[in-house]
Amino acid sequence: MIDFILNFLQTPAIVLGLVAFIGLALQRKNFGQIFSGTVKTALGMLIVSAGADIIVEEIIPFSELFSKVFNLTGFATSSEAVVGALQTNVPMIAATSSLIMAIGFLVNIVLARFTPLKYIFLTGHMMWILSVSIATSLVSSGYSKINIILIGSILQGLILVILPAIAQPSVRKLTNSDNFAMGHLTTLGTVSAGYIGGLLGNKENDAEKLELPKSLNFFKDTAISISIVMMVFYIILVLAAGPEVVAEYAGEQNFVVFGLLKGLGFAAGILVLLQGIRLFLGELVPAFKGISDKLVPGAIPALDVPVLFGISPNALMIGFLTSIVGMLIAMGVSGAFLGAIPLVSIIGAFFTGGIAGIFGNAHGGRRGAAIAGLIYGFALIFMSGLFTKLVPYTQFGIEGVGPDTIDTTIVGIIMKTPIIGIAIIVIVFIVLSYLESKRLKKVQSK
Repeated sequence: MIDFILNFLQTPAIVLGLVAFIGLALQRKNFGQIFSGTVKTALGMLIVSAGADIIVEEIIPFSELFSKVFNLTGFATSSEAVVGALQTNVPMIAATSSLIMAIGFLVNIVLARFTPLKYIFLTGHMMWILSVSIATSLVSSGYSKINIILIGSILQGLILVILPAIAQPSVRKLTNSDNFAMGHLTTLGTVSAGYIGGLLGNKENDAEKLELPKSLNFFKDTAISISIVMMVFYIILVLAAGPEVVAEYAGEQNFVVFGLLKGLGFAAGILVLLQGIRLFLGELVPAFKGISDKLVPGAIPALDVPVLFGISPNALMIGFLTSIVGMLIAMGVSGAFLGAIPLVSIIGAFFTGGIAGIFGNAHGGRRGAAIAGLIYGFALIFMSGLFTKLVPYTQFGIEGVGPDTIDTTIVGIIMKTPIIGIAIIVIVFIVLSYLESKRLKKVQSK
């Protein structure tokens, strides 16, 4: 039963389909509307997942060739790899994290129902990563199994409402609504980078209003601009690597043609992903109204970062490109000062460096997007290196890989002393609840 629940929670299409089903049923829609809304929401999320898989598949050769061409050596950055290994190597972590994830989600719903922070976190794989990170911190500190589950579940629920609350002012600035929130473990990094970009940028120069000569207007088409950028990137890289090295990935295919097709494939993945987002948001947001009205008044679904991609595609690409630069700088700094060299994460640069760029553009225009991406990329890699020094997982047999989610990195560091970590999380929750309550009163008084 526990395995069923966990697999259920880790499958976004099923979770969001069920959310749509409940929401539509609570609104007393007829069978056809409930069935259609449920299926379309699930299909939309499956299309998003398919698009994300295409993007990852097309970018992996780029990432590996990038390391070979520039002779980069160090450890990979992947939170999924870290927590997967922890669950495999340590039975206590596997057993407790599973229950923390399931019970923590229920705590999230209760908090959304009875506190001003109305966010319901629906990004399953992020919930999984967080639950394992919390369990590992408590196991490392010698807590008993029952205390790990009890304390861990409460912390999980608190963090699941804290993170969307921190991101929502920036999301609200982008969407001019509270229809949905961002539910991701890169919130502290992307949001803070966006604010810094706003301080140093100029919000009047919106990246999405970039003026181009008429002959270059085709760059305003998301598919064209992404295709060109990625094809240029890939061509430069395969030429630098040479046909023999590229043949390991391209097989009998010409290495230049391979680069061109991979660049186009990346753009195809983006288009598939955006189509899925349009489909499931079009069904989920109206359906969620039923949950908001009946079960958790004012509830806001916190969703994965791709929901923001279509809002500022130019800023997304700016953040992506500058975050790679930030990561390269951080590799050198981390190696010099920490003796640890986390490798550049091209996937992280796009999915979350791009979000930093979007937030930076919202607060500080094109320059803000560039600065936010640069800062975020640096922070992600440097924090991963710092984590391996402050919170070494070698005791659990984890080597050669480090986290790439800034939020869990910070949680892991503050939870080295659990009493301090718990106090910080509770205080942040109280402060955010007070600020949100104050904001809501101000809105209602207008």
